[in-house]
Amino acid sequence: MTTDNTSRKKWPVKRTIAVAVLLILTTAGIALYNNFNKLLSTALMNSFNSSNVSDVYELKFENLHVSLLDGSIKVINVSVLPREKPLRVYPYINSSFRFKTEKLSLENVELFKLLKSNQLKLKSVFILKPEVELTLAGERNIFLPFNDSAAAVVDSKEANNKKSLGAFNLNEFQLADAHVHVTNAGKQREMKIEDFNISLNNFQVEPRKGEFLTTIKQVTVSLGKFTGYLQKGGIRHIGFNDFKIGVDSLALEYTLDTVMYQFKNFNAGLNKLDIQTKDSIFHLAMQSFGLSYKDKSIKIKGVSFKPNVNHAAIQKDYKYWHTEFSGAVGTLELNKVNFDSLIYAQKIFVDEVILDSVIASIYKDKTKPMDKNRFPVYLGQTISDIPLPVHVKLVKATHVNLDNTERKEDGNLAKVNITRGTVEVKNITNLSPNAKLIMNADAYINDKAHFKASLTFDYQKPQFGFEALIYKFNLPDLNPLIQAYTPAKINKGVADKITFSGIAEKTKSNGTMSFLYHDLEIDLELKEKAKWKSSVIALTGNAALNNSNPPSADMPPRIVQFQVERDMNKGFINVLIKSILVGLKETMIMNKENRKAYKEHKKAHKESKKKSEK
Repeated sequence: MTTDNTSRKKWPVKRTIAVAVLLILTTAGIALYNNFNKLLSTALMNSFNSSNVSDVYELKFENLHVSLLDGSIKVINVSVLPREKPLRVYPYINSSFRFKTEKLSLENVELFKLLKSNQLKLKSVFILKPEVELTLAGERNIFLPFNDSAAAVVDSKEANNKKSLGAFNLNEFQLADAHVHVTNAGKQREMKIEDFNISLNNFQVEPRKGEFLTTIKQVTVSLGKFTGYLQKGGIRHIGFNDFKIGVDSLALEYTLDTVMYQFKNFNAGLNKLDIQTKDSIFHLAMQSFGLSYKDKSIKIKGVSFKPNVNHAAIQKDYKYWHTEFSGAVGTLELNKVNFDSLIYAQKIFVDEVILDSVIASIYKDKTKPMDKNRFPVYLGQTISDIPLPVHVKLVKATHVNLDNTERKEDGNLAKVNITRGTVEVKNITNLSPNAKLIMNADAYINDKAHFKASLTFDYQKPQFGFEALIYKFNLPDLNPLIQAYTPAKINKGVADKITFSGIAEKTKSNGTMSFLYHDLEIDLELKEKAKWKSSVIALTGNAALNNSNPPSADMPPRIVQFQVERDMNKGFINVLIKSILVGLKETMIMNKENRKAYKEHKKAHKESKKKSEK
């Protein structure tokens, strides 16, 4: 028989007691923690219900978890919803919001103050992936009651002794990846926002009677995608991506009827703007937009405004001549923009506007009748009539290409292309009546004839001065343009130089032209003679053309005077074109006055030549 020398050790009584105490303390701690969470839940709810916001909205949440070490509270499945029947009616509240999120974090909460007095004091709020729905109903949308009990009507005993929303400070507020849905029944608009983010630093709110005072050291708002649908107005659809705005040192004063604000700096940007007009005829797109208050600049890339349908679809809705505009701009920069004057005084002050890679198209259907009741004004008067004060010192456009197309009365198309252009416009203003609007252009006609032109518009009187120079080119190169408007074809000839200048007044223009050319030969389609005579460059009967200017090397050039009556139903471009065409015609076939002036000029030239030979 063997014996076990090892004796079984007994469980010490003290250890048993210790384990029992530990279990009791753990159970008690869990119970206390759960009870503490319940107390905090009740306190948080009481804090909300003690404010007049609870007259209009109802707070709900499933649970909360507290960390005693850092004073943080995580609230689960939170929602703030409008009450079906408000406890108190605030007549000025015309809009509402709905808010839901799976988790809301409150950081650095003064827990015992919350438990003791139902006052929520904390430093940070973090909200992840909430769903927000805004219902708007007015020009000014008001969601919350102001500190103004006289404006409220009590509907329930529960509303007695409610406090207005108290002052609070937050070191940080973060809302991340929100989904926002906005409806405005009055304006018939609907908007959806994805990946919406808000970051606020040093956020302070101080409610006063009838107003809220808010200051924020740093504001950043961004969104991934915006889509809007509008039933009223000229826009049907709008969308853009990657919008971001930042504001430094923002101060707001919000009252029932006004919003006043101040800030130190702000910037904004977005990508892929896409706008469809209400009738879906036109499409506006923009690749990117950037704004900097500090740099006083706005920078835009890839702007285009183009129709979705053909010309016939657009023109069918117009009884009279209607000019269509479309085009694109590669880059657009506004430099030294006075944002303060624009925001606070509604004045537009810009030093410089720079455009590059400009493509513009103009189309007009002249098979329709002209509106005899329409009387266009010159650019000086158009700018003077702008309701807002404006002063833009310089607009410069480079790499400009303009396509002008007209459908003529016979249904044929006439086209003019202006290519490789540079345009400068100086002193756009309605603040200095004595100033002049100056426009300079350097470009090519149909990519063949190089010209420079300068127009000077008067702001006080309906008139403008013009000067132009066209460099040497082969006249047959412009046959497509000439034949579009006249029954003529240039077989050969060279334009050595064309210069002209003059003044266009309200009802007429007059000026001087020097058209130097040689070896001119023109074919006329005689069957179109009647039409040729009726045009602005009509040739007289069977008169012979002068095929050179000057007629010979020893003769002076013909420099002619011209005068044109303005068609009062057409704008300044038509006056300018008629002046050029009449000046060319006068050079080739002079009228009585120009022939007389040229004879005197030849006589003086011969006398001068004889004197020089002596």
